[in-house]
Amino acid sequence: MIKKIIPIALALSMLIPVGVSAAVLTASPAAASTTATEADSARAPFADQIKAVRTTIKANYNTNQAIRDEIKVKLAEVKTLIAQDKASKTLKAKKDALKTQRTVIKSNRTILKATNVTMTADRASIKTDKANKDYVALVSELQNIPSLQTSKIPTLQKINSKLDSIINLLKS
Repeated sequence: MIKKIIPIALALSMLIPVGVSAAVLTASPAAASTTATEADSARAPFADQIKAVRTTIKANYNTNQAIRDEIKVKLAEVKTLIAQDKASKTLKAKKDALKTQRTVIKSNRTILKATNVTMTADRASIKTDKANKDYVALVSELQNIPSLQTSKIPTLQKINSKLDSIINLLKS
């Protein structure tokens, strides 16, 4: 009989999360719903603003992602063209022009990294504002993200165009 009860008790104990007290397990669902409605009432005036900014952030992210995907494809093409030029030993003649293009791409990448550092700091403060339920600060910091994302677009396009010029140089 005990052999049958032990596996059942173990299975049931796995359903209870670790670190959960008995008070939390026995709390009534009504108490949980009142805290949820309090949080919703504090957020309600800002919900439309947050939703609008989030849709803008998603659209900007998709735009940036499309450009980054183009860059990845072009980088793969550059690598194959360099390998072909190494094999045919025509790469040395193009080396100086490639180096200048590469320095421009590197400087643009450092600009992107600086923007990403700023966005990461903003995301961290957004998380703390959300945890503290400070919706005024949350909305103001969320509104900074789309401008940072749009500032990345010209830099990504510059990298994309430089990769095009490198591809044209390697194909010639």
